[in-house]
Amino acid sequence: MSSVFGKPRAGSGPHSVPLEVNLAILGRRGAGKSALTVKFLTKRFISEYDPNLEDTYSSEETVDHQPVHLRVMDTADLDTPRNCERYLNWAHAFLVVYSVDSRQSFEGSSSYLELLALHAKETQRGYPALLLGNKLDMAQYRFTHTISHACKTQPYTWLSLPASST
Repeated sequence: MSSVFGKPRAGSGPHSVPLEVNLAILGRRGAGKSALTVKFLTKRFISEYDPNLEDTYSSEETVDHQPVHLRVMDTADLDTPRNCERYLNWAHAFLVVYSVDSRQSFEGSSSYLELLALHAKETQRGYPALLLGNKLDMAQYRFTHTISHACKTQPYTWLSLPASST
């Protein structure tokens, strides 16, 4: 038995029933959540987005040679987690996005990490989460930061990766 996103699954081979995985993309307004979502799903960069639009997208992916039906919720929280029960109860995994050119975006990501840690404690379940620094192409505006500062109070291991949707 293998697993994806910490969820055990049975079966193997190319004709297995796809595992269904729900991924919530979290972060402050302007972090690039929609740009990353569209780039992943369409392989295209689109520069104009409606920051108030929240939507869920579906994609068929392959992980470890197994079919996965991935549903991605591109959330529209303004600057703090709002109505978080909808995505906390829906998602199997979380991507917390911040913009590398905004200290406020990075500092705001800690509220999402704290929310996820609290939810994991309350439900007694672990949830895979990734902290992703977006807009790496804006390196000339990048501020100096340490990931450990945002995550130091978390009892979980967080993985941080830089990225750009362009």
